[in-house]
Amino acid sequence: MADAVTLRHFRDIVAAGGYIGGADAVAIEAFGDHVMLAQNATLGREGVDAAVAFKEAMLPGWYWRCGRTTLFDGWAFINRLDANHCDRLDEAGGQAPTPGKALVVAVLNALISLAEARHG
Repeated sequence: MADAVTLRHFRDIVAAGGYIGGADAVAIEAFGDHVMLAQNATLGREGVDAAVAFKEAMLPGWYWRCGRTTLFDGWAFINRLDANHCDRLDEAGGQAPTPGKALVVAVLNALISLAEARHG
């Protein structure tokens, strides 16, 4: 898995409305076989199905929810144990211009927390 600095880089791009390029050498190194899932999840207007596929590849079995409100164009929340459990390393949220991108941001936030916990 990529280090926290690289994951933050991609998180910031997606949160700002950008995408992860499948031919980007850094993205290939960061996401390996899942780089095209990352690209598909961050292209297009909604991308929720693609974002769920990316989440399952990176964090299999984690619970998720995402949507849009009058306050946020896109929000997401993921949790490893169940939809109501709260533990800093087991949950993450995200905001972005679309619900699909917000789900990708939440996945990247979770991966950042896990990488930081692993490397102190």
